[in-house]
Amino acid sequence: MKKIITLMMMLVLSAALFAGIPHPVFVEFEGTPESFEAYLASDITTFLEDTSVGCGILVEPGVYNLIMVECGNFPIWALDDILYIVMTDNDEEQTQWCEVSLSYDNVQVITAPIWNFGTPEGGEIIQEGVFAPGWNLWSYNVQLESNAVDTVFAPMLPINDGFLTKVKSITQSYDPALDPNFNTLELLVDGYGYWVQVSATDELNLTGAAIDLGTVIALDAGWNLVAYLPQDTDTPVNAFSALIGDTTFENPIYDNLTKIKSITQSFDPALNPNFNTLDSLYAGNGYWVELLTAANFAYVPSGRDIIVSDAVEYIWTPVIYTNSTCAYASLETEGQVGAFVDGECRGVSQINNGCVSLVINGTEEEIATFKLYQNGQVTDLNTEITTAPGEDIFFDFTTDAPVTTQMMKAYPNPFNPVTTIAYQTSEAGNVNIAIYNIKGQKVAELANENQSAGAHSVVWNAAGQASGIYFVKMTASGTEQIQKVILMK
Repeated sequence: MKKIITLMMMLVLSAALFAGIPHPVFVEFEGTPESFEAYLASDITTFLEDTSVGCGILVEPGVYNLIMVECGNFPIWALDDILYIVMTDNDEEQTQWCEVSLSYDNVQVITAPIWNFGTPEGGEIIQEGVFAPGWNLWSYNVQLESNAVDTVFAPMLPINDGFLTKVKSITQSYDPALDPNFNTLELLVDGYGYWVQVSATDELNLTGAAIDLGTVIALDAGWNLVAYLPQDTDTPVNAFSALIGDTTFENPIYDNLTKIKSITQSFDPALNPNFNTLDSLYAGNGYWVELLTAANFAYVPSGRDIIVSDAVEYIWTPVIYTNSTCAYASLETEGQVGAFVDGECRGVSQINNGCVSLVINGTEEEIATFKLYQNGQVTDLNTEITTAPGEDIFFDFTTDAPVTTQMMKAYPNPFNPVTTIAYQTSEAGNVNIAIYNIKGQKVAELANENQSAGAHSVVWNAAGQASGIYFVKMTASGTEQIQKVILMK
């Protein structure tokens, strides 16, 4: 990374000798480009090429693959102007293109851009969609040849061996099994999200030009189903910057935007950021967006750095309904929390610095209970709440003692050289946890003290022990439990 930054600064300084206002843009690519040309949406007559001053194809195997465009060589460029880069790729044996929204940053670095086949005028985008059984929150960001629902979803219709059972907007619905006179949802509208229900896993691939990011989306006060139109993944703050009162990125004031929800995650600007599990928006997904007042919204490229979080793999998969409750609580531990109604998972979330934020799916008030997944073990949390679809709930996890005393499986196991042993006790008292080798000799004592009832954990660092099999023995609440662990160096 330091090498890339140094290279960029050297090129910026050299470009400054030839341009009044240097503005280099670095764009990552894959393949083996033979050449490229670049131009602005506001000036389709001036072209820069890989041989132009301050431009070039920069490659260091295993370190970076970059196209550099010195936008200072254009006669005029401005904030939010669109830079088109068109490259001829020897590997793909065809032309590819991408677009960059220009900012006033001294240097713009675009990682993992969307490269489209063809040219900006004739390039097509393929939106691949996979629908899981049940309800899916979906949107499209390509221009459709026909917006008719029965045409767009034709490959998924039962008469074509598909599994589509229903499509819904906030106020209208389409059901292929009903008399067409019952179907009030006839046309899909650019910029809006939809609920799509399938009886089994199904796919829908759409091909077309990108929908104009300037498309105006009329939003009402309250909840709206909104499409995510950009091709690049972005943060809620960036994507919905037009609904932020103060555009100072470090300290935004949300005059109108109050909440964004996906099926399983949420973003609320008024809450502690640790409660915000929705930090990345993706093409092809739909989102619930709540406003204080009605507004005409359009996605405006912000020019800010795009931040994408790593996807979390959850142990449970929630069942999806068309409404949900946002539930928030504190839990000073690590792991995942799942919300359940009558044994059915309705929401799951990673604990973030002691904060639990759950989108609990359901369309009516129900009793929800909770489970904790930690170190490969699942335990019941002695807490229940009544859901409130469409509203927020702030609750506390009860501190009631667990019903049983139990030692969880050590994690990791096998290990090298550290493993964690979690356990719970049903009553206060002395807890002794010791480690024995295969000869029955005690090699470590991890706990020997009075502890309160509840969940606890200890860590064994076996750096000074030989590889082999060991036994963890816990004595607590009048019970004795033993488990085997394997140290592998």
